[in-house]
Amino acid sequence: MGCWMHRSSYQGLVNRNSRRERPRMSRPRFALLGICAAALGVLAFGTAGAQAEIGAQWLFAERFGSNLVPFLPAFIRLETDVPIFLHTEILKIKVLFTCTTTTAENAELKANGSIGEGAKIKYSGCTTQLNGVTASECEPKAGGEKGVIRTNGLHALMRLHELAGGVRDDLILVLPDSGELITTIELPAECPIGTKVPILGTFTLKDCENLILTHLVKHLLEIGPLDSLWSISKTSEHAVGFLGSWWAKLIGAHEGLKWSGDPA
Repeated sequence: MGCWMHRSSYQGLVNRNSRRERPRMSRPRFALLGICAAALGVLAFGTAGAQAEIGAQWLFAERFGSNLVPFLPAFIRLETDVPIFLHTEILKIKVLFTCTTTTAENAELKANGSIGEGAKIKYSGCTTQLNGVTASECEPKAGGEKGVIRTNGLHALMRLHELAGGVRDDLILVLPDSGELITTIELPAECPIGTKVPILGTFTLKDCENLILTHLVKHLLEIGPLDSLWSISKTSEHAVGFLGSWWAKLIGAHEGLKWSGDPA
């Protein structure tokens, strides 16, 4: 179950198919959920010259002990907790894309608190609603695979975000490897909103259980709170809401190891 919204509430969002503000919740000093996500905060989190915090790193605990060792490059796997919901408006039509499965491709944690370039996210089991009604003629596709949305190459950086009163949040900023295009959602020719829907901008991830500093085998990551996303163009009518959460685990030689973030 997602951290900030029960599944029933997610279903309510699907039924209403409208943009909503996230509920606010109190968090301790080093929590990943910001108390507020003001527009100025989004601007301060811009991508120009974006870098991970100096001294930031990933850490893992040894398999048979609690000693912490510097993090070697390691790949992660995502397991869906709450399906993704991406909603926007195109040609005055309320559009909602829902995908049931999320897969990380080439998502490698680097020693400097980043995720390396070339990472992609594949969303499967995707459907489209137009004005609250499922539109089979608008089923997403990618590379001939039906019901699939795949991002362009992405990378991520561990960043500190200062809240009111000087309190800081540790977030993971996700951005395209080049330019502003995160993905282009491909749709069939008969879809009334067009055959290509570009998604532009950046988004952040947080450990919504407030445990990114705790060494665990898996962390529950959620989108937000500083998202800056649009469809088609960077205008208010094309603003994008993006919801969802996943469990993140290490794979390969690091599978089963506990890991955490250290924001310097």
